[in-house]
Amino acid sequence: MDQRDVKSLERQTALALERLAIKLGQYRPAEARTHRLSNQQIIIMAAIFDRPGCNVKAITEETGMFQSTISRSLEGLIASGHVRRGRSNLDSRMTELHLSETGSDILAAVRNEWRSRVSALLSGLQPADRRAAAAGIELLSKELDLQ
Repeated sequence: MDQRDVKSLERQTALALERLAIKLGQYRPAEARTHRLSNQQIIIMAAIFDRPGCNVKAITEETGMFQSTISRSLEGLIASGHVRRGRSNLDSRMTELHLSETGSDILAAVRNEWRSRVSALLSGLQPADRRAAAAGIELLSKELDLQ
């Protein structure tokens, strides 16, 4: 593959990823809509679920969102009863975040809906294309983790 082909492939890939990001960013699961939660709040809830007892700084590192953005979203999540904030048992100076039972149920429903949506998208592909798509996405995800 010569340099021109490489550049062309990079442009095509960048455009495809841009279209995909836009489409995924526009998607709001039914459970999120029912509870009037933004995608941003769902991402924050997922970060808390994946790291129980975390704090705002940990969510910032996990999601790449600004601390001020997370703090604003958390206020709504706490007020609605989806997230609990409390003092750490190990260090009373530290604040911990946990999903409430309702928050956990909502996140489970969102993740199930997301998995169903991905399955539906992949069902239109041949098995070899599914494997190639999964491998490509995994490679890109790992590369993003390194940056």
